[in-house]
Amino acid sequence: MKTPLICLTAALFASCCPVERSVEVDPAAKNARVPTAPSKASSPLPYPLKTCLVSGEGLDSMDERVSTMYKGQVFEFCCKPCLKKFNKDPEKYRAMLRPR
Repeated sequence: MKTPLICLTAALFASCCPVERSVEVDPAAKNARVPTAPSKASSPLPYPLKTCLVSGEGLDSMDERVSTMYKGQVFEFCCKPCLKKFNKDPEKYRAMLRPR
């Protein structure tokens, strides 16, 4: 026969320190695909301008059109030197695209 103190101690221990138990998983459930909500990062925002943010020239004016993605936004430039300038301070150019 257990004494009330032992039973009380066991009950308190069980409530604050749960024992890990192994749970069998249905083999079919392991391979089931759980639907997830589409993330916003999966589709980048397109570049909205027809001109280079750095130089102001048309995107096809230099025949070197290049692009990059920064924080989920696509940026396009007329040439590689403009891309280099963008990479030095991308937040400056990102702010130029934000609506006021």
